[in-house]
Amino acid sequence: MSELIHAVTMPKWGIEMVEGTIVQWNVAVGQHIDKGAALLEVETEKIVNTVDAPAGGTLRRIIADAGEARPVGALLAVLAEAAASEQAIEAFIAAFKGATVSFEPEESAPAAGIPGAGAPVEDGAAAGEEPARVSPHAQRLAERLGIDLAQIRGTGRNGRITREDVEAFAAQAQQSTPGSENAPTRTPLSGTRATIARRLLESTRTIPHFRLSIDVRAVALVQRAAQVAQHAGRRVTVNDLLVRSCALALVQHRELNAWLEGEEILTFAHADVAVAVAAAGGLITPVVRAADSKSVPQIAATTADLFERARRGTLTREDIAGGTFTLSNLGMFGLPRFDAIINPPQVAILAVGAAQERVIVHEGAPAVAKVMTLTLSADHRVIDGAAGAKFLGTLRELIEDPTQL
Repeated sequence: MSELIHAVTMPKWGIEMVEGTIVQWNVAVGQHIDKGAALLEVETEKIVNTVDAPAGGTLRRIIADAGEARPVGALLAVLAEAAASEQAIEAFIAAFKGATVSFEPEESAPAAGIPGAGAPVEDGAAAGEEPARVSPHAQRLAERLGIDLAQIRGTGRNGRITREDVEAFAAQAQQSTPGSENAPTRTPLSGTRATIARRLLESTRTIPHFRLSIDVRAVALVQRAAQVAQHAGRRVTVNDLLVRSCALALVQHRELNAWLEGEEILTFAHADVAVAVAAAGGLITPVVRAADSKSVPQIAATTADLFERARRGTLTREDIAGGTFTLSNLGMFGLPRFDAIINPPQVAILAVGAAQERVIVHEGAPAVAKVMTLTLSADHRVIDGAAGAKFLGTLRELIEDPTQL
């Protein structure tokens, strides 16, 4: 009978993925689907991926609803042939054991730290009945909103508390708040925002950041962008030249063009420069592959395509995975300087401020020049101050004499 029943599990996309959030099911329970057809959509690491049906059959059970997070390997649904009985499907679900790679508690265990999670179900629940459980997504949402899960009655399978239950409770609590003239609007973190929050918290907790700043004259770079654009017949930005400058500096200082994985340092021959983009769901970093071997017009074409797809939300995992270094430019917002948080397993990130007119000393006399501040955040476990300073020195030479680009 087992060949008539097929498990749909949370796939693993990339070595860093530990869980995914169900965005939507494309097929309803009772509908037939062919093998390889789009069954559901899962959000992870800032992008939405489609999960295809592993086999043809009828969708007989949905285990994880939209909005819920599940660890890699967890059972999401059951596909089965018509010959498979309901009893066989229930037995299949009960016996299923997925891969254990999540940082969350086991789904079969009561949620740790939740009042009443291990207590008998109230309001007439029969003795011996399974106590209410809570999805990891619902638990994290409740923690963010300061909600006591013991006050919520779950509507999921076997009384399980889902994300929707927490959202409904929060909305009801907000509406019933008496005498408040400035009641807050509660907006749960999206899957993308939750991923960003988790990764940035991990970075700041585990990576010993140090920062180096340098001022560079930007007049020649701005002029060079205009010259290349005119020659190439397409739009070329200062940021495109900065990508090229970083790439050339990185291949000269490969200790910054690296990852730290466990106790191993992985250095790369080519610079895959990730460029931070502000998209609707949050910051995302599509990658310009081998930017050191691309011309500035080629980089301009690549970034234009990546940025447009980032804003439309159509980037793929391949577009954002595997960067060896990150460039974050907020100059267009007029910020003179800022520092950025490293995106692990990378070991460095460059923050670029706005090119602004400032008073500098030139040949012993004050002068006005267009200057921008570059701030390098580096992982002190891998990069020493001298190495970071040398990288910035090379970068300044390239920016102030962009004919080399």
